[in-house]
Amino acid sequence: MSKIYKWAIIGPGRIAQKFAAALSLVPNATLHAVASRDINRARQFASDYHAPVSYDNYEALAEDDEIDAVYIATPHTFHHAHVLLCLQKNKAVLCEKPMSVNYDSTVEMVTVARQNKVFLMEAMWSRFLPIIEKTLQLISEGEIGALKYLRADFGFVAPFDKDSRLYDLKLGGGSLLDIGVYPLFLALLIMGKPAEIKSFSHLAKTGADETTNAILFYRNGMMASVLSSIGAQTPLTAEITGTEGTIILDRPWYKGSVLHVRKKDTITQTISLPYGDNGFEFQIKEVQECLSKQLTESVLMPLDFSLLMSKVVDEICKANHIAYKLQETR
Repeated sequence: MSKIYKWAIIGPGRIAQKFAAALSLVPNATLHAVASRDINRARQFASDYHAPVSYDNYEALAEDDEIDAVYIATPHTFHHAHVLLCLQKNKAVLCEKPMSVNYDSTVEMVTVARQNKVFLMEAMWSRFLPIIEKTLQLISEGEIGALKYLRADFGFVAPFDKDSRLYDLKLGGGSLLDIGVYPLFLALLIMGKPAEIKSFSHLAKTGADETTNAILFYRNGMMASVLSSIGAQTPLTAEITGTEGTIILDRPWYKGSVLHVRKKDTITQTISLPYGDNGFEFQIKEVQECLSKQLTESVLMPLDFSLLMSKVVDEICKANHIAYKLQETR
């Protein structure tokens, strides 16, 4: 009989709702426990998603021996504290992106996971979508020749509210951490570590970035342009260009299901790989597959990649005078 993996969620917010719904789509996965500092909120979430256990503190959840894996869905500035809490109790952790709000704290999280030999993965759900896997395959097969340029964006309009999660630095607000990590992830996944980064940000009154644009330069001549904004609706498309063609990911590319291959002025291929209405189920399957093999890292989303992501984000933040402060567990 296959093992049933019992999941727990810390932070029953909007993103956790999507994750909990995805659990019902994954074989051998079930939601066992939910924790919130507001017990009524925890109980309501547990009731909505059929979890038998609810906690009013995260420490009690981390002590629960029945839990196989914990999904961290709290605001960005709390990830560090909550991940360490679970890792120190030998709980496998899937941490919502970004892993943390600065590079040093990400290094500590990864170090603890590796020292304790406990599974840790950043929840960059787009990494596991079929259309992203197909894109990587086409590139590796030389369909568009040698890589030269990548462009990706993610932006929407969020009216300014100094107390909202999107604009509050204490909660990790700003476009870069919230959505800019998506186009940045695509660039780093496909092109790797850049040799140089140039970036510009427009800051809101709170100090959070409303819009950030970064250009990544590579020693072999490749370039990538990534844009994020919570002040403008962007096209939500991505293109990867090589010497022989371009792969175009339809909008919204970060949860897309269609790509086109264009050579000169002609679309030579259109590939559709729909995944359904959720998309989170692929990363859940990856975690369970890793745990079944007793792996402490994912081969597809390794911790070294999360360290690279965090390092690049840190560099962009420092260049644009965006500063975050870690929050203690709450």
